[in-house]
Amino acid sequence: MSEDLGTRLHVTVRQGRLDDAAAEAALHRSVDWCYDDPSVIAEYHDDAYEPSSVLVAELDGQVVGKLELFRAYKARHGFFALVRRFVVHPDYRGRGVGRVLLENAVERAREEGCAFIELTVDVTNPQAYAFYHREGFRPDRVEVVLRKPLDGLEHRSAHEAQRIEWDADRCER
Repeated sequence: MSEDLGTRLHVTVRQGRLDDAAAEAALHRSVDWCYDDPSVIAEYHDDAYEPSSVLVAELDGQVVGKLELFRAYKARHGFFALVRRFVVHPDYRGRGVGRVLLENAVERAREEGCAFIELTVDVTNPQAYAFYHREGFRPDRVEVVLRKPLDGLEHRSAHEAQRIEWDADRCER
């Protein structure tokens, strides 16, 4: 699936490949996610990773976005699609790359007979939340990531906005 965006951008969506590992890792690093090292991504590809689950957005041969799309099942609903690790390169956000990528994922989920598609978004990321809302996603439940240090160190998130918001919230209680 491809789409012209304005007069300049021509985004192509394709399945991920092992040689995308460095680009995927860089995208993950840009948002402080796990799997942010190319060698770990390559190992992930070899072990548990389903390369067919990765969709990448390319622009002029450069990977500018990616997501992972899985088919899951709940007895109550049947098959559904699950989007994980959806990220667009910072230089291409707001330019239609994410929309093309997400539309491709929705199309694939429909083709696989999924009843719905589900994803998560960080509550401290209002731009992403607004994007998903414009694309028809609605809140279902709220989850909080909790950490327990095992080595005596704090290991806080690198996202300053998250730290400020959570610290302020804790002080108000």
